[in-house]
Amino acid sequence: MFKILIPAVAALGLVAHAAQSYTAEDGVAAAPIMLVAEAPVEAAPATPAMDWHFHTEGDTAKLAYGVANSDQLVLILMCTPGEDKVSTLGSVRAEADTATGQTSYQDPMTGGVLHESEIARNDAALADLAATGKMTVVSDQGKVAIGSDATDQEAVKTFFASCGTAPA
Repeated sequence: MFKILIPAVAALGLVAHAAQSYTAEDGVAAAPIMLVAEAPVEAAPATPAMDWHFHTEGDTAKLAYGVANSDQLVLILMCTPGEDKVSTLGSVRAEADTATGQTSYQDPMTGGVLHESEIARNDAALADLAATGKMTVVSDQGKVAIGSDATDQEAVKTFFASCGTAPA
C-alpha cells in the first residue's frame, strides 16, 4: 500500500503545482478560488480499507492483512494445528523476537521485495496480535503497526483458534 500511496501523493502535488496560472502583467499567481473555478477536478476513488482476513487451505490457517477479495496483501501469517511456529510472508517483515529463517527475495509478479520468516507461537508479537488485533511490522518507511482493534478482531481470533491454543 505504501508503494502505491507515496507516488499517488507525489503526483497530486505535481498536478497542483502545474495547475497554478500566472498573469502576464504582474507575474502573480491567480487566486486559489479562481483555480478551482477554471480547472474542474475529478474526485479520486476512495482507498480500499485494509483489514485482517481469515482463510483456510486444507489444514493450513491463513491470516492475511490487505484489501478484501483482492491480491493487495501486505502480510500473511500461516499455521498448521500442532505446529509450534507461524510462517510469515509479505512485503513487510513481522517484528518478532523469535523470527528465524528470514529470507528476502524479489517477487517476480510485482518486482517488489517479499520477506519470509517463522515466528515461535509463544512470541510476544503474536500475543499482542491476539490481544489487540495489531502487529508491528518493518516496512521501507520503518516500524508501523498494522491492523485495528475493532472491525477485524474476529478474523484474528478465528486464526489463533484454528492454529490450536492462543499464544501465551
